[in-house]
Amino acid sequence: MSSLHLEYVTLDVFTATRFAGNPLAVVKVPRSTAITQEQKQRIAREFNYSETTFIHERVEGETQNHWTVDIFLTNREIPFAGHPTIGTACFALEELADNSGDSQSRGTFSIKAGPVNLLYSNRRASASIPHDVHIHQATLGVPELYRIQPALHTLKNNGQIELPEKSPVISIVKGMEFALVQLPDLKALGVTGTSSNTADIKLDEGWAEFHGMCYYYVRLPDSADGTINVRTRMIEGTLEDPATGSAASALTSYLSMQGEYSAGDTVKFSVVQGVEMGRQSDIYITIKMKEKGVVGEVILEGTAVKVMQGYINL
Repeated sequence: MSSLHLEYVTLDVFTATRFAGNPLAVVKVPRSTAITQEQKQRIAREFNYSETTFIHERVEGETQNHWTVDIFLTNREIPFAGHPTIGTACFALEELADNSGDSQSRGTFSIKAGPVNLLYSNRRASASIPHDVHIHQATLGVPELYRIQPALHTLKNNGQIELPEKSPVISIVKGMEFALVQLPDLKALGVTGTSSNTADIKLDEGWAEFHGMCYYYVRLPDSADGTINVRTRMIEGTLEDPATGSAASALTSYLSMQGEYSAGDTVKFSVVQGVEMGRQSDIYITIKMKEKGVVGEVILEGTAVKVMQGYINL
């Protein structure tokens, strides 16, 4: 009995340097291949990366540059994630650009959260991501923050930092929720760490369960061109992620909604994550405002570099 072979590549995403950024596995699913969601989940567990994507070849009659993409954690499928979107876009569109001899190419992904329009130009992918930004009524209070990050409590007791009494909880789409915790400086960011404790927050009715993902951030001085610079860490219990495009999208959407921006305004962000893990990731986001307090478009940008390739035997 012959086995099924699926081609895969791995990439480091939000970086141009191998062994930095956030690793991603991309599995190619040919049109002639039938693979179940259960099989995809087992493959994602085998890779044991934060996410694995499955890119299906286009269906006959569809435009050449349209793909269906599924995104899996090691334990579940998710509707959207940033670094898998950018990494898979770099993988799919780089080949098209190289084959055409052009410096750029365009395409569309269909993911569970909705369609994603893509542009690949000068080795950098941008994605206009689906979003349904929602600020939950519940917040992450200081007692709960101290429970999951006791080192911050120590700094506070020593009079070294001040912390907000409440941190907002934001969904970028249903199923991707983050507590956004602003810290005063890089020292405070540096002492945050993984823990056996995870934040317990009840989300608004009709939204998904909170999985304990906390996005810690420090505002740095703005660039001369007005770009807002942020350093971040994403920690969920015992896990830390070197790059989290969905969390960065949630944070930048929230900051734009809270700012004095009007309809048509464009807000640019540069988010650096993963430094403390030795895997610096450079995430670029542009927020276009629909009106004051309302996000119209979220454009996520970044690079990726191939690391490994091979075949999966099923």
